[in-house]
Parts: sequence; structure tokens; C-alpha cells
Amino acid sequence: MGITIHWTFITHDPATVIRACWAVAEEAEKTGYRCEEFSSEGRALYMRSIIPLHDFKDFKGVLDYLRERYGGFRALDQPLKELPDEPPFAFVVLGYPDEDSFMYAIPWLSLPSYGCYNRTEGIPTEVHGVVVDPPQVDDRYTAESFNLLFYKVGRWFLCSGFCKTQPFTVDEVEHNIRYHKWICSVLRRVAGLSMFWYHRYVHDEGRYYETMDLSILEKSFEVSSTYIWAHGSILQDVADKLGSGLSVDVAGVYSVKKMKRRLRETRIDGEQSTLDEFGGA
Repeated sequence: MGITIHWTFITHDPATVIRACWAVAEEAEKTGYRCEEFSSEGRALYMRSIIPLHDFKDFKGVLDYLRERYGGFRALDQPLKELPDEPPFAFVVLGYPDEDSFMYAIPWLSLPSYGCYNRTEGIPTEVHGVVVDPPQVDDRYTAESFNLLFYKVGRWFLCSGFCKTQPFTVDEVEHNIRYHKWICSVLRRVAGLSMFWYHRYVHDEGRYYETMDLSILEKSFEVSSTYIWAHGSILQDVADKLGSGLSVDVAGVYSVKKMKRRLRETRIDGEQSTLDEFGGA
């Protein structure tokens, strides 16, 4: 929940991978963001989903997504157990596990740092790339790190990731707008630096990447923040009425109960509070 940027890059050219990582590191240095090289073992595997076949539009929507995100898919009679050596890597199985459902699967990278890492699942792979630390306010990060990580499948290098940049309080807004704009500019540079991309994809839920319109990004942040805090407030009201003693937190940090109490204590008639505007203070 919250505005997120998604990307996928696929190539068979090692030089393109090196240039992409170098471009990120160079842009991070210009802006003052900390950037580190990343190398690790990993497992390349499939993330599978089974969907009820209620409406053909649902099925078509999945196919359109796989084409857009991964450059295509394989239509199969049975699921693949491991990623093939050549693209397309995503696949779809219609009528599986029964005639009223279908399965689709996307390539996925699992790292030892993940809690669900399994050394026997998928195929072993080498992972190389760069990690950029997000902005900080006081002693807390205001967003997720930007990770451009490539892993090897056959002769191909795959990179698929996302970064949530949603600000949750007023003091995060300026930092996260700057960070979001920076990520979009970096992804534009990466997407255009080589003719050897087999596939490249960027989707910005804040719509800045496509429009370069700051007002659209700001509005997207505002709408998302309003929804998040409204949803959290409803959950907190239910928890209070049930007498559960539970405290609902936004982003795992901000207590809705404390924010609502602060709102009651600081509201001035006729004025909007920072909680109303941005979801925090």
C-alpha cells in the first residue's frame, strides 16, 4: 500500500549490465545518496499464482500484464518446475489445476537475506548490482532502498524490482518527492543506455515517470496517504470497540491511535491538521 515504482530489465549483454549499474552509482554520487555494490548467491525460481476463471477480462488482463512486464509468456499444458534458459520466462497454464482456474508464474529472485530463502528451491544463480540507501529523517528511513540487482538464468541477466516511496508524515514529503524523482530519472537513463535490452519496463504508480509532472506526483502521494490513514483509522476504531487493546501502525512505525489523539489535542477550528493533509505530523 502506497505509491511504488516497478521495473524489469532483461538482457544477454554483460556490458549492458555493467553500464546500468555504473549509471546508478554515478547518479547517486551526484545527488549525495549512498550507493554500494552488491554481490550474493541466490535462487532463481517461479512465483506462481492460481486465479479463478470467472471472467475472460481477468485472464486477458493477466496476459497483458505478462507481455508488458516480462516481454511475453509461454502458453503451456503443465507448469514448469524451473526457469528455462531462454525467454520468455513467464508462463500461463489455462485450466489448471481445474477447468475453472488458471495458473500464471513469473520469474523471481530469492536471496539468503530473505526469511523464506530455500537452498533447494529453484536454480542457483549469481546476483550482482547496486543498492542505494533511501533518505533519512532523524534516525529513520523514509522509503525503501533502490535495488538494481541482476541475476543470471542461462546466458540472460534478469532484473525485476520495486521501490515504495510513499511519505507518511509531513517531514517525509520533501525528501520522498526528491527521491522518487531521482529514481525515475535514473530508470530513464538505464532504459535508454543500450540497444541490447531484450525487454525493459517501468511502471510508476505516481505517474511521474510517464508525465514528468510534479503536480501529478504530489496529488498521487496525497490521495494515497489519505486512503492509508483512513483505512488505518477504521481498523483502529474496530479494534477499540472490540476492546482488543491492539494498536494499528502505519508503515510499521506510526501509531494511528497516537496520531488520532494528537489530532484531537491540536485541532484548531476552521484549519486542516497535518494529519488531514498528509497523514501525520
